[in-house]
Parts: sequence; C-alpha cells; structure tokens
Amino acid sequence: MAASSRTREIYILALTTLASCAGSVGLTLALTSLPVVQSTATGNAGQAYGAAAAATSVVVLVYLARTFRHQGDEARLHREALQAQTAELSLQRKALEAQMAEITLQRETSQNQHKTTQRSAEAAVRARHIKLAEMAIDDPLLMQCWPDHETGTSADRRKQYMYCNLIISHHCMCHELGYFTDEEVEASLCHLFSNEIVRSFWEGTRAARARTTPHGGTMRKFYEIVELAYLRQLRGEGVAG
Repeated sequence: MAASSRTREIYILALTTLASCAGSVGLTLALTSLPVVQSTATGNAGQAYGAAAAATSVVVLVYLARTFRHQGDEARLHREALQAQTAELSLQRKALEAQMAEITLQRETSQNQHKTTQRSAEAAVRARHIKLAEMAIDDPLLMQCWPDHETGTSADRRKQYMYCNLIISHHCMCHELGYFTDEEVEASLCHLFSNEIVRSFWEGTRAARARTTPHGGTMRKFYEIVELAYLRQLRGEGVAG
C-alpha cells in the first residue's frame, strides 16, 4: 500500500510538472509569435513571464529532488525495518530450536533414568530369587518347599536342577544388561547344553516357560534364544566356530 501511494504521488507530480512546463512554453510562444500581442509591453511581459516560468521550473525540480530523496529515505528505513524483523524472527527460531533440543534432551534423560530404575528393580528381584534358590540348595528342608520339575526327582537331582536354574537366570541377566549379545549368549548356552543335567532341566521346564511367558517381551526373546541353543546341541552342532 505504501509503495502504491508513493507511485501515485510521483505520477501526479510528474503530470503536474509536465502540464506546468507545457503551459509555460505555450504561453511564451503565444506572447512572442502572435502579431496581435506583439508590442513592447507584451515583450516585457513575456520576458517577465518567462523568467517566472523558469523560476517555477527550478522550484518544481527542487521539490521533485526533495520528494525523491524523502522517498529514498522511506524506502531505506522500510528496508532496515524489514531486515530487523527478519533478524528477530531468526533469533526467535533459534531460541525455539534450542528449547525443542532441551525438551528432547530432558525427555531422553527421563527415559534413560526410567530404564535405569527399571533395570535396578529387576536386578534386585533377580538377586532375591538367587538368594532364595541358594537357601534351598543349602538347606534340604527349604528345598522341600519348591515343587519338583519331574515326579520322583531325588534330593540330589533337585539341587542340581535348582543350580541349573541359577545358571540360566545368570545368562538371562547378562543378556538383558547387554553383557552378552544374542550370538554370544546362544553360543554359551549351546555349550552349556552339552551337559546332560542341564539338558534334562530345560526339557522339564521349557513347555511351562513357553506357556507362561508373554510374547514380545525381553524374557520371551531370551527363552527363544535358549531354545535355539538347545536345538543346536541336539542336532550335534555344538558351539559355532
């Protein structure tokens, strides 16, 4: 809107100037060329009018120059204001990006803290389970509180099965904490299943584990790795080189 107004102002001023110049030239020609108005008085009047017209033209030119300069200053101020607004928007965008990065970092930190807390709780539960198993292994009376994996299992075999369960639980914890990769834990368990007692323990508990462990969880994934290691050992593949 401002640019359109300035353009219209320049257009009107230019037309006015041209009309004034054309009128001055026409009147001067009339005073100097028409016989009817040829006289000393009219000549003096024509000279006076010509001088006045020239002075008027100078004034108009000065006004035009000042107008153009004023418009140039306005354009410069408008450009500087636009640049300042652009710089402010850039600063606001950078500030918003910094806030988003901080929020993302806080969210990641919170998630990591939650995972750490969850793992600590799981480790505490596992430690309590190990303690209970150790107490049963050391005390035959406490061992009788645990159900048999197989009917008619002797006391010595029950201790062995309890120890096998601790070994499997140890591998599970190492896998979940990232100490063992999938391949490493499978290789270790495959070697472990070369022992007949460990194989017998897994054969007696695998069905119950598969039935009670939810799909999609970390425990389910670990049991699937254990099953792969068990099947590899049955096929006689042993530990992959």
